Parts: sequence; C-alpha cells; structure tokens
Amino acid sequence: MSSIGKPKIAVTGPDDSGTTAWLFSAFNVWLSGGKAYRVTPKQFDGNTDYDGFIIGGGSDIHPDNYQQQDLPAFKRPLSLKLKEWLVYPLEFLDRFSKGRYDKPRDDMEIAFIDHALQQGKPILAICRGYQLLNARLGGKMYTSTLPLLRREMRIRSFFPRKKVIYTQDDSLISKIAGDEPLRVNALHSQAVAQPGDNMQVTGKEKSGINQVTESTKSDKILGVQWHPEYLFYMKAHRNIFDWLVCEARAKGSKKSC
Repeated sequence: MSSIGKPKIAVTGPDDSGTTAWLFSAFNVWLSGGKAYRVTPKQFDGNTDYDGFIIGGGSDIHPDNYQQQDLPAFKRPLSLKLKEWLVYPLEFLDRFSKGRYDKPRDDMEIAFIDHALQQGKPILAICRGYQLLNARLGGKMYTSTLPLLRREMRIRSFFPRKKVIYTQDDSLISKIAGDEPLRVNALHSQAVAQPGDNMQVTGKEKSGINQVTESTKSDKILGVQWHPEYLFYMKAHRNIFDWLVCEARAKGSKKSC
C-alpha cells in the first residue's frame, strides 16, 4: 500500500470472543486516520499484507510459546483474596476462564510478528500480545502476577487504576504519551519477566511489574501491558494509536513519527 490514503492496520483476536476489544481498537485506529481489519485464526489465510499490526489481548499464551521465569514462593491470605474479589469483581469472574489456550491464534500472531519484524512494519502489542511479542524475541514470562504483588490487591479494571512510571530517559513511550506517569487499566494475570532480544523495559508499576517494552533498535515496536483501546478518552492513550498509524503511513521512509 502506498503512503496515500488510510494505512491498513490488522487487529488480531480470537474466533469466538473479543468483539468489544475489536470495536474499541477499530475506533481508535479510525480516530487516528487508519483503517482497521479484524483478523482471527479462522479468517487468516496467510496474508500479511498490512501496513501495521495490533497484536491484541485475550486468553493466556500456550506454554509451548514462551519461556517461564520462576516465581517467588508466597501464600496470599484468604482475607486478601476476598477483598480483591469484592473491590474488583472482574478478578473473581476471571477464575472461571482459567486454563484456556488458543494455539491457532498464537501461530497466526507469530506469523504477523515475524513479518512485521522482517519488513520493518510497526507493531503495537497489547496485553497478551505484549507478552507474545516479548516471548517470540526470546524473553521470559511470569505465569502469575499474584506472587509478585504479595500483599497488594491485584487490580482488574477497564478504568485507569494504576500508574506506570518510566524507567528510561528519552524512551519511545514517553515521546508518544508524554513525560508524566501514565494512568492505566489492568486486565492481566501474567506478566513479562525478562525482555527479549533487542528489547528493553521502559515502564513499570510501583510493584515492579513490567508494563512497557520497546525495541532498542527501532521506533516501530511497542508493547504495553494495559489496554489503551479502552482509554480513548485520555489523550496519552490516543497518542499511542496516532503513533502506530503514523508509522504505518510512513512505511519505507526514514521519517520519525
């Protein structure tokens, strides 16, 4: 596709759910001047001819597709769990979705990731996608955030209930979203432990859990643990989609977005 017109952005997701995330992602891409295309495993025919990619959130990555980092031993008290479930009902409901994997989706998204990396196309990897991108690049993953939080509640909310602090000067995320700490949401159970090859952690929450990774060699690769698509009413998060669409439009040029 030429730089004239709306860049084509592939938005990945599962076959049997994910409509809400798709609609919000497509809306953000539209606001930023791009055109979103929903791609699920059953629809995927091997075509990777898009200008940019959103590797979206969803179920856990299949264990075949990541290296696991050992977790510290810590037994969380029942009182903390009950408080967690009361304050964040989504945390209680998530208990009923455990153990589901979507290996065909993993395979499809790995194909997109490999293509984008080889062709220098921009990738925005969100939550599950952030973890898969990092795993594909050789990074390690924590299979649960609970031992890392210890006596803190695990937040699970569509609304911004956490803050992300930048850990590197002059990072891509700070250029995109501004210098102030980012208020973000949280819908995840797992987390990136160690960054993959040529990736660096540039944002953390106060518990120390990694929230942002980006490439040390390219301004076209960004992974975030939260869901910016649901925070379109905040300019910092809209800017993330502006960056993606700008990079997709500038494909093949040395122009910086």
